[in-house]
Amino acid sequence: MEKININKRLKTISAYLLDSKKMLDIGCDHALLGVYACLNNQNINVIASDIREKPLIKARENIIKYHLEKRIKIKKADGLEAMEENVDTVVISGMGTLNILKILENINNYPSVSNIVLSPNNDFVLLRAKVQELGFQIIKEEIVKDNNKYYLIILFNKGKEKTDNFFGKLDLSNTINIDYFRYLYFKNKQIINQINNDYHKKELLIKQNDMIRKKVDLK
Repeated sequence: MEKININKRLKTISAYLLDSKKMLDIGCDHALLGVYACLNNQNINVIASDIREKPLIKARENIIKYHLEKRIKIKKADGLEAMEENVDTVVISGMGTLNILKILENINNYPSVSNIVLSPNNDFVLLRAKVQELGFQIIKEEIVKDNNKYYLIILFNKGKEKTDNFFGKLDLSNTINIDYFRYLYFKNKQIINQINNDYHKKELLIKQNDMIRKKVDLK
């Protein structure tokens, strides 16, 4: 069977799905994650959902190409409207944190969901804080660098353990994670120097950089 090529971000997400039996991929685009997950995990079935019709046409083509019609179901739906019985894992990747949090507002109405895998485009701190408030704890997370951009992949499951919202469970001996915080430090520093009137934002960024400086070698 022809192999499917996916980017580093999606490949890392797929590694977080090994224990999943039924996964809902919200905002699936061309269903590359679902196809890759099925090709590498014989136990998983997938609901690939998107709010847009155009990417779902390509998703359907990919599913047929890899003969996965019996394992991947396509749904045009908005967020959790695509939910089905026995879904144990929800994946949302490539959206902003505010959109992700809006989708997850009612996640506790679906008791079968024990795992959430998220890869937001921004506001990592807010994402950690709010998803933990929903009753999910951080199990593991990592930063991947793909096309010169840093992406967070984070696995939550049901639980009450609280983790720091800024560093999360990122391994600060990992080179990529260190590189990300160095990048964030100097980006914050640049923004701080440009801020004139937003003192609240300036104080927040200064506080972040103080935390980074205590944990990360910036040389």
